[in-house]
Amino acid sequence: MASPAESLVEAMMDRHPVDAVRQLDDSGLLGRWLPELEAGRGFTQPELHHFDVLDHNIAALGALDTALGDGEPGFELRATIGWVNLDESLEREIEGLPLIALVRFACLVHDIAKPATAIFDDGRLRFPRHGPRGAEILGERLPGLGFGPEATAFVTSMTRYHLRPGELVRSWPVTDRAVRKFVNDLDGHVLPLMLVNLSDGMATRGPHYTRENYRRHCAFTNYVLARAMAVSDEGDPPLVTGDDLVEHLNLESGRLLGAVLTSVRQAQAEGAVSDREEALALARSVLASLQANER
Repeated sequence: MASPAESLVEAMMDRHPVDAVRQLDDSGLLGRWLPELEAGRGFTQPELHHFDVLDHNIAALGALDTALGDGEPGFELRATIGWVNLDESLEREIEGLPLIALVRFACLVHDIAKPATAIFDDGRLRFPRHGPRGAEILGERLPGLGFGPEATAFVTSMTRYHLRPGELVRSWPVTDRAVRKFVNDLDGHVLPLMLVNLSDGMATRGPHYTRENYRRHCAFTNYVLARAMAVSDEGDPPLVTGDDLVEHLNLESGRLLGAVLTSVRQAQAEGAVSDREEALALARSVLASLQANER
């Protein structure tokens, strides 16, 4: 007989994972295995949210498949982060489990602690520290369902930090030190975390989430990925950092900074620039071109 973990992973790998999850829900298994997820049924959220907590979690799972699919949203995401080999990155495994299955599962459980953390603060419903509390819940729950320690650590990390990207840019300009800590806290799993963050944003507003909302979120995803790559210890040290571009180009737009960093890093990898002065000159040229195209 399959373990709950095996059944959940099988649902995540279904051609229609939302339908598979709904079937587990209808059978009562989903609530039995993850009672904290069941607690979100009918739990109304503040006005920005279209769904209750349970349906929001399930909607995030569906949003991920939309973002990674063959339609226009998938094309836009891939075009925006075209320097990232998205498919190859998601083909990896953790403890023999497909990474994409674990990312989907993280979307499903990312807000699992909202009912347990709900408080009224100044007349408003809030969920303080629901990410860290969700990580604690899942750290206790998942091993009993049959998930191994590495898979558990991955899902709990995605849950703990799913709001971290927004917190990262709250103190502007973002320093390389802050980005490096962000990457280290995630054990390098920045792309999966950004996909969970994107899916969460899409599911929050549901049908009220616009194409412009999505375009901006894709650009934000690209910015964070580019900054993370720029501070990575892998490969040659970057000729210029995000802090350099903030200082020398007086950049304030996160989207532009991410795009310029991406172009300079690609040029460095291809050998088109070989020193700091050349990299800064290229950065100025790329920025001017991007700004001209926006006029």
